[in-house]
Amino acid sequence: MMKKSKVLMAGAAIGAVSLFAVTALASTPNTAGYDAFKAVLKANQQAEETFASATIDGRFAIAADGETIMTLDGTTKMQHAGDAPTASSEFDVTLLGVERAGSLYYNDEETAYFVDRTHDLHYQVINLDHDHADEREWRREGEFQDRPMTKAQEALLDYMIGDLKNEFGVTHHADGTKTITVDVSRDEIPVPLQLLMDVAAAEDRNERGNAPAPTEEWENMKQLPFFQGLEEGLRLQEHLPELTDDVALERVQLQLTVDANNKLQSVQGELEVSGKDEAGDLHRVEIEGAGEISGVNATTPDGYDPSGKSVEIIDAESFGSRK
Repeated sequence: MMKKSKVLMAGAAIGAVSLFAVTALASTPNTAGYDAFKAVLKANQQAEETFASATIDGRFAIAADGETIMTLDGTTKMQHAGDAPTASSEFDVTLLGVERAGSLYYNDEETAYFVDRTHDLHYQVINLDHDHADEREWRREGEFQDRPMTKAQEALLDYMIGDLKNEFGVTHHADGTKTITVDVSRDEIPVPLQLLMDVAAAEDRNERGNAPAPTEEWENMKQLPFFQGLEEGLRLQEHLPELTDDVALERVQLQLTVDANNKLQSVQGELEVSGKDEAGDLHRVEIEGAGEISGVNATTPDGYDPSGKSVEIIDAESFGSRK
């Protein structure tokens, strides 16, 4: 009897120690993933000395109640060379089932080429920045620059994230890169972030009630074959449910891959929001996006060759009154 009692006491002691250890480990903050995430935010992703050129492949999609509203896929090549940035882009977009494909070429501050690949039409857009000369000069003077995260911004981020810090994970790879992930459901999302959804919903209602009237410039753009058939889809907000009550984040998923210097290589994210409309019907809106960065400081944008092509000239300065 005494031997059995000692065995039980020893077992109870081991159980108590094990329970204490598990509880202690569970309550010990593990913020390595979140710290890695902040390090990425603090790194100046746009610093010209480390990001003079790059290729970006992107994907984006919006769905409501299981129905895809819009998808966008594209590749952009960009290069910064002093005051003469250049870029080229190819993209495919589907809005409410209507498909379009296009290309853009930008090689100075006032001229661009747009190719409607769906209809094999070519356009040269001139005086592109006529409305933004002051802003351009302001940027040149260095008054608009990327700046690292301040202490106040970091404190605000810490507050907004709350206990979500422990949900971030980080995986270190042999080549020095690392992958940072966070995937949380509704019950795990901090209250401050949920409260932001109420603010966003109120802002959405305000925007819907104060939608700007169509401009003459937009009316002229709709005459181009590329935009014909897209008018309905371009009023994107009208095809998304108006969430007025019980608006909540259902899921947030984010994955970042960065190099040894915390420069982004790829990003992928998903956001799901639920809520009720004025009739009390429940809706869900899902937004997905992903992007991959390659060819850093080794990218040259594609050029446009107008030879042998019928190119229509569009003057952006007078496009609003184009007949």
